[in-house]
Amino acid sequence: MDLDALKKMTVAELREEAKKLGDVTGLAAMKKNELVRLLSGGAPPGKRGRNARLTRAELKQKIRALKKDRASAGERMAKSKVEEFNTQLRRYRRRLRRAARHKAA
Repeated sequence: MDLDALKKMTVAELREEAKKLGDVTGLAAMKKNELVRLLSGGAPPGKRGRNARLTRAELKQKIRALKKDRASAGERMAKSKVEEFNTQLRRYRRRLRRAARHKAA
């Protein structure tokens, strides 16, 4: 289908078309523009996007890995890398806290 035809379809119709592709995860959470991009061939099916939700376990795993990388960068005296790792750690910790709040609610 062409892009104009996809944009005219409703979200429900786009989801039905996306189900025909096969192994695509996260269809229920996708917004219209994401579905249009998926169906037009812009995003490979089954791949996580940048803003995909990670589980709490995945977030904790990423935090542990970042801490190890930060420690090794600190030993090499790579100050800019340490700051970069600290920024990423803050982001992941914030996401982890948000996920814990949503689980509790």
